[in-house]
Amino acid sequence: MRTNRARYFAAALAAMTAVGYFLIAAHVLPVVENMDRSLTVFGLIAGCGFMFVAVALLFVKRRIVWILGALLQVFVIAMYFVVGRDRTPHYEIWGLLLRIPQVLILVTLAYLSMKPTRTSAGPQTRP
Repeated sequence: MRTNRARYFAAALAAMTAVGYFLIAAHVLPVVENMDRSLTVFGLIAGCGFMFVAVALLFVKRRIVWILGALLQVFVIAMYFVVGRDRTPHYEIWGLLLRIPQVLILVTLAYLSMKPTRTSAGPQTRP
């Protein structure tokens, strides 16, 4: 039961993150001084990626999905700080706020990935 709750929690966070990226794509959330077409494309791709993660978490109950999702979060969070050094402003409030659900997704997926699996068979007895 806890596994399902954690999956649903991570899926909800991924959907929230997707909405944030879609708002960036729509230029509702300003993240850099020069909001151009490349930022629109970036926001759409990132938003679709996080929606895919949300759907995968809802419908696929597999450890490999959780591990890949956690690795994706590490990559996205790290890239924000690497790329941020080359933009103006380097780090903005919306970008930093988007890291909060991403860190929570990472923590939740790490929990799911390391959680021992339960076998459906009962205790086995030896003859």
